[in-house]
Amino acid sequence: MFIYITLPLLLFLNIGATTKNNDENCETLMSEIHITKDEYDELGGLTRTCSDDVAVTRCEGFCNSQVQPSVIAATGFLKECYCCRENYLKERTVRLNHCYNADGVKIDELNLATLEIKIREPAECKCSKCGVDECQVTPVIHVLQYPGCIPKPIPSFACTGRCSSYLQVSGSKIWQMERSCMCCQESGEREASVSLFCPKAKPGERKFRKVLTKAPLECMCRPCTGIDEYAIIPQEIAGFSEENILTSSAHFRRSPEL
Repeated sequence: MFIYITLPLLLFLNIGATTKNNDENCETLMSEIHITKDEYDELGGLTRTCSDDVAVTRCEGFCNSQVQPSVIAATGFLKECYCCRENYLKERTVRLNHCYNADGVKIDELNLATLEIKIREPAECKCSKCGVDECQVTPVIHVLQYPGCIPKPIPSFACTGRCSSYLQVSGSKIWQMERSCMCCQESGEREASVSLFCPKAKPGERKFRKVLTKAPLECMCRPCTGIDEYAIIPQEIAGFSEENILTSSAHFRRSPEL
């Protein structure tokens, strides 16, 4: 009886291996997206907004995935999932040719009428195995806000990436499902005290108010929980990618450990 069950299963595995790449078609294609970039002054006021339609690359196609019975895996199932994704990201400079001031009036001045920004786009698309954890600390711009004060954008950090998750039949209780959901989250914190200019402060109150903000110290894939949303802008979109201030964490300090 044991031999009768095992031999057909091995035959099924060999058939799956020989047909895995027959229908895969993952390509690098061109598409057009609309990009809008806001610029702010030192006090956080909007100075201009630039936009344009930009041609970018994208990964698109079909990749084979399968779930099949297994006498080796603890769950009783062998999963192979492949996704059409980039082999790496390449960076290039694009020009936004339509710029408007804070009042919505188009800017005609030669040095302000266009804006160059850097973007990253996929290159060498191929079918790659899904579920690889990629969670890392990324520089961003965090816009600090407080009632009566002028918003102030500061360099900060965020956790970005992807983490593997799955849903499957329980190996020990086949009438139940096993769920695992992992999210890219902070592991440790750093704090910064920042002064905001408050022109609408009440009589007797200070014109400058110190606010405390936090940023992740490190990032890792952890079980999903509720995550607060912050007013952050990716550094390449905010236009701070050329400035050394983003690579410095001097204004942050490690939070005291509990």
